[in-house]
Amino acid sequence: MKTGTQRFKKTVVTNALITAFCGTATMMFAQETLAQTGSSLQRVEVTGSNIRRTDTETASPVQVITKDEIDQSGKGTVAEYLQTLTSDGQGSVPFTYGRGFSGATSSGISLRGLGANATLVLINGRRVTSAVLADDAQRTYVDLNQIPLEAVERVEVLKDGASSVYGSDAVAGVVNIILKKNYQGTVAKLTYGVAEQGDGAEPRVAITHGMGDLDKDGYNLLLNAEFGKRAQILYRDRAGRGSVGVSAIGQPQWGFDPNSGPTNNISFAGGMGWIPTSAPFGGTRIANSAGQSIIGNVRNPDPLNNSYYSRGDAAGVGFTRTFPAAQAYCLANANLPQNNTAGGCIVDLRQAVNQVQPDSKTASFFGRFTKTINANMEGFVELGYYQTQSDVTGLPVAPNGGFFRPNGDVVSRAATTLLGATHPDNPYFGSTARLRYMPLFDTGPSNTASSGHSLRLVAGLRGTWDAWDYDTAVHYSEAKQTDVSQKLIDYRVADALLNPTAANVTNATRWSPQYAALVAANGGTPPFWRIGENANLNSPALYNALLSDQQRSGFSRIYGADIKVSRELGKMDGGPIGLAIGAEVRHEANGLPLYNGLGNYLGVSLTAYGGERNLWATYGEMLFPVTKALEISAALRYDHYSDAGNSFTPKIGAKLKALPNLAFRSTYSRGFRAPSSTENSLSSVAAFGGAVVDDNARCAALIAGGMNQQTAEGLCKGIAPTFVQRGNPALEPEKSESWTFGTVWDITPKTSLTLDAWQIKRKGLPVIEDPQEAIDAGRFTRDPATAVQAGDPGGILSGFVVFRNSAQSLTRGIDLEAKHRWDLGGGMGKITAGFTWTHLLVQRVVDQFGTVHDYAGTHGDCNITNCIGSPRDRISFNGTWEMGPYRFGTNVNYRGSMKNTFEQSDTTCAQTLLNGADFPSGCKVKSFTTVDVNGVWKIRPGTELGLSIQNLFDKKPPADFETYGAIGYNPLDYSGAIGRFYRLSLKHSFR
Repeated sequence: MKTGTQRFKKTVVTNALITAFCGTATMMFAQETLAQTGSSLQRVEVTGSNIRRTDTETASPVQVITKDEIDQSGKGTVAEYLQTLTSDGQGSVPFTYGRGFSGATSSGISLRGLGANATLVLINGRRVTSAVLADDAQRTYVDLNQIPLEAVERVEVLKDGASSVYGSDAVAGVVNIILKKNYQGTVAKLTYGVAEQGDGAEPRVAITHGMGDLDKDGYNLLLNAEFGKRAQILYRDRAGRGSVGVSAIGQPQWGFDPNSGPTNNISFAGGMGWIPTSAPFGGTRIANSAGQSIIGNVRNPDPLNNSYYSRGDAAGVGFTRTFPAAQAYCLANANLPQNNTAGGCIVDLRQAVNQVQPDSKTASFFGRFTKTINANMEGFVELGYYQTQSDVTGLPVAPNGGFFRPNGDVVSRAATTLLGATHPDNPYFGSTARLRYMPLFDTGPSNTASSGHSLRLVAGLRGTWDAWDYDTAVHYSEAKQTDVSQKLIDYRVADALLNPTAANVTNATRWSPQYAALVAANGGTPPFWRIGENANLNSPALYNALLSDQQRSGFSRIYGADIKVSRELGKMDGGPIGLAIGAEVRHEANGLPLYNGLGNYLGVSLTAYGGERNLWATYGEMLFPVTKALEISAALRYDHYSDAGNSFTPKIGAKLKALPNLAFRSTYSRGFRAPSSTENSLSSVAAFGGAVVDDNARCAALIAGGMNQQTAEGLCKGIAPTFVQRGNPALEPEKSESWTFGTVWDITPKTSLTLDAWQIKRKGLPVIEDPQEAIDAGRFTRDPATAVQAGDPGGILSGFVVFRNSAQSLTRGIDLEAKHRWDLGGGMGKITAGFTWTHLLVQRVVDQFGTVHDYAGTHGDCNITNCIGSPRDRISFNGTWEMGPYRFGTNVNYRGSMKNTFEQSDTTCAQTLLNGADFPSGCKVKSFTTVDVNGVWKIRPGTELGLSIQNLFDKKPPADFETYGAIGYNPLDYSGAIGRFYRLSLKHSFR
């Protein structure tokens, strides 16, 4: 009879041989080896040490991160830590990304800057379903927030293409989170974090309990529960912190034109409930248009003078009455100097209502039960559950804002939102007048309340049978999310309250029982919605009729089964030949319906997608230890997707040990990524704004009608209509080729160095077609109400674009990692230091027309980088000093500067000042560096007290106005927006 220890000896050796050089250490049972102690064998984990040895390095570059390293960083979650990795680049989704499509409920990693959908995230070597909301309504990814921090044992990051081993969504690499196994004891940990300014409170509690020793007792049970909360941090509470929260960059202190409209270039229809035509810089007036105003801008009804004027004007053109209290109301509530030369009441709306960090609550449970069935077999069951709630504050809904119909059409209300002729707040009393009104202190900000959960269940067997080792399991994983968009405006009721004509009142009465009751309670007389300084006169019943909450509920699901077997097949000079083969089958499905009320309520966003598919795959791997110095590995995978066809993806790797402490390694692989349902489904639809195009057809019509060219081009050149993106069933899978070449050098027993060059080339990358192409092809709708002369067809209201396969993309870079340990002696302990640097050499996309776009070192294309940018350099340094019961650590994270252009060929800066100078100075978004420190004191055996300080020197983030994931700064620089942040922890082990 084999003992519990002996039964794994052959399994461990075989797995180590096969997986160490195929980059599959994260897929097999676990990296394990056996150490001889006297005559007994002891099983230990090979996850790397502070000084990683050459014989544990693979042909593929694998970064192993221990739980101690995560703790040493002082970060509050696994997601926060992983987003400090230098290999995590553009396309990452930070947890503060509340204004993106994904809202504030999830975080994602983007290895090599290829987008979150090109990185495969595993838990204990197996798949997890993606988050419900896709980034930019395109890129699906696994939510890292669901990982229970205290249950983590280590994280392994495979930093080369791995489609041949793991499947199509591993183009950029794999992140495998390995949770604790065979754990005994009970540990409780309490953590409390708070920003130096007193907000952003972050209490957390975690309890981990394990019982039973697998080898001695034949079973092990691990239970982990964690609960956490983050309180919101508002932009207005960071006012004056450089550019944080600033969207009103037209203010003189920024040097832009004070009469210009908003300069933020992108708005997205995500969980915020994006409002067409809304502006973050409210109240400005220029030419014949105006921004939304908290007191209301009203258009002169005289067709010969169609300019907007502020209700706060003492003597507006054509006013039949004035409102002195309106200007006082403006001065009392505005957060900007009132220096608009046209007299508008200007407010930085984003800074007034949006959040650096939203309110959120999380809870998670993880359990694993492992049971020895016999000497050669054990069974296991894993259960993971995670739930979250968040509240993201958005701009108030403007009554004249456009709205979407379910088919994607945009309905303009610029010409139909009117103050009635007898409305008591109408400065043109006696005539109807168009209104632009931002009810910031009236209806108040909108809000998206999101709640969701994810469930993961795995059950399997592992062991040995004859000469074979096996690991097989069935798995089920799902995520569900409900978003409630609050304080949306019923446009029929708004029309009746602002302009109570018989038609408007009848329409609202038929549609809204609440409005009918409101009129009845008012003696049958339709009431008015009082605006601005008179909003306090409105009754709760009026708001009950006017405002509504609408919701959507989506899901993402994956289930299937897999089996992996391995054995030795003969020997070569370097050792046994290893063989591993495997197969898997799974079903994937997701669905995100349109919001309820779309087409009836203002402020409802347009995002929907859904689809399902089946797939099966088989793969094989072999390891050839040709000599003691040379090892060659090979893998081949076959995938069949029900909606994307078939693909063979090979991989080959080699490692040459030139000296006992020096090795060279290289890999080459091919891959493919099947389009997701967000990209290839006819049901996929989403809206975005900010793309600048030329309306050449309108230009021609205006000039033909007698308008001079300069005036005409002011109306039809450089416009930014709403665009609706749709899925394309004709999309082909993208293909990829990747290679790595590097060296591993153990300079001394205490010093190690790895250097790897890498390149990933993709063909057929799905991207949104050029919006100008859609406009030139006539795929748009117009708003005739905006016509300014006879023969003018009116401005473009919305355009329609689809996903296309681009010609190719190329990403190339270098990774450098170094570690060193100093043993100080004399009771002074030891110091360990690590340095990681990723340098981006090339990030290039060749579009379908053959045009080359180089983005490395620039702010980049928002379709590629989430408007986060493509800095060339990311550097991380960590150092730890351990002495007796004390441990002190520091972490330095550096993001390199980048040109404020959209690509390298741009000859003009993305933004310029009124005097013509580039903004920022030198047309460069400055680099950003933060220093975090932490300390741990072991008060007594089993009890630790810890303190960490994030952003020790209280660094402010550099100005960045070309992003949409944050206001005034780059989303990856969020620690600079928050400022100095403290975390105090108490950990106790009950053993």
